[in-house]
Amino acid sequence: MRSMSNTFLLSIRVASLLWVSSILIIPPLAAQAEEPPMLLAQAKKKPAETGPTPIPLPKFYARHVEEGNKLLAQNRLQEALDEYFAARTINPDYYPTYVGLGKAYIKMGKMAQALDQYRTAVKLLNPAYGTDHIKRGDLLASKGNYKEALDEYWEVLRIDPQAGNQYSLALRHLRYNNDKDAIKALEAAIKMDEDYADPYFQLGNIYYKQNKLPKAIPAYQTAVKLDSKNATYNYFMGNALYKSSRAKKQVNMKEVKESIGYFENALKYGLRRSNIHFNLGTSYILSGDYDKAISNLQECLRMDLRDQEVYYNLGNAFYRRAMQIPFKWDGRSSLTDPQLLRQNDAKFDLLLKSVKSYQAAVAQDKKYAQVYFDMAVSYYRLSELKPTAQFIPKLLDKGTSKDYFSRGMRFFKADMSQKAIESMQQFVALSDNSKMKATANQIITDIKASVSGS
Repeated sequence: MRSMSNTFLLSIRVASLLWVSSILIIPPLAAQAEEPPMLLAQAKKKPAETGPTPIPLPKFYARHVEEGNKLLAQNRLQEALDEYFAARTINPDYYPTYVGLGKAYIKMGKMAQALDQYRTAVKLLNPAYGTDHIKRGDLLASKGNYKEALDEYWEVLRIDPQAGNQYSLALRHLRYNNDKDAIKALEAAIKMDEDYADPYFQLGNIYYKQNKLPKAIPAYQTAVKLDSKNATYNYFMGNALYKSSRAKKQVNMKEVKESIGYFENALKYGLRRSNIHFNLGTSYILSGDYDKAISNLQECLRMDLRDQEVYYNLGNAFYRRAMQIPFKWDGRSSLTDPQLLRQNDAKFDLLLKSVKSYQAAVAQDKKYAQVYFDMAVSYYRLSELKPTAQFIPKLLDKGTSKDYFSRGMRFFKADMSQKAIESMQQFVALSDNSKMKATANQIITDIKASVSGS
């Protein structure tokens, strides 16, 4: 850039505007996040209440199960089996007997027999709150994946049935938008079984929906703590933290960084959604890791999430990464230093990609004012650089790019500056922010002065 006073002033204004505009560049995740499960169903009238899962009062057959459990803890497996067999003979419908038998067979390495016992226990219990786990267990068992099937059944059997009944009641309330009674039922479930993760998760969902993040976050945290490998729990925990991080004027970077960890865990544990990559890309922009931001936002495009916000944030990530590359060129000298040439090419490539991403965003929404402002800044930064031969075919205007060599670099600088002016004028025409419009008009004046003084 020429070292003229008005150009220097422009550079300062552009830089300060970038900081001002950065407040606006990241859309809230709430628009991208999916509604929490179990909060979507609708109905016109309240269903009749159903009775709890029957839980037989302890009788003398239960004593055999208790004794079997003690022997099992001591690895006295055959003696434990004898106690369980005795309990089963007296009362074949007491589900804890089969839980004990299943555990004993697991310790003995007899997975198929253990599976039969767990399935019998689940069938006797017949819990509404364990439907998904039971279905997955049945599917895994049909494929011979005994260990995984046992894990699914155990997720049902380890829950206190009374707590499970309260959880089922809460889900019925949620289907009819009765949050107040759902919260009561979930809190009752937690009181009965404090190691039961699902009620905490649903409490988090209710509070998230109500925008009560100080209550949602601890509920999600407990759910994740109890079931750390649950991808959905991690995903919604990340959403809540990110939303909370932007609740005030100054972004809470601690919460942003924590949200990144939960989003990464959601991917790690098998959740495949484009929204996770969008959220991660957005969070990485805020945290300053632009390479990871670019990678995740490009993954959104590969997964067919191609709305204007993805393209806009990708443009922001490309631009910010470009501005991390140090380079200064006076607009006249040839580039002969190999290191400077590589830096120039890397910076030029990223800025060109940022412009193309912004163009894709406005193709989706031609009235998206802020995109035009940031696109103007990228054009201006391009005007400061020298396009080497590899970039000539990639430049945006195919009709004029071939002339850049023949007409000289002053033509390229003037061309990019004119595109910056046009984009800034489009911002002024669309924006309703009077302060930003005044700044944009001043930048237009400065760019024109810079071009005429070149």
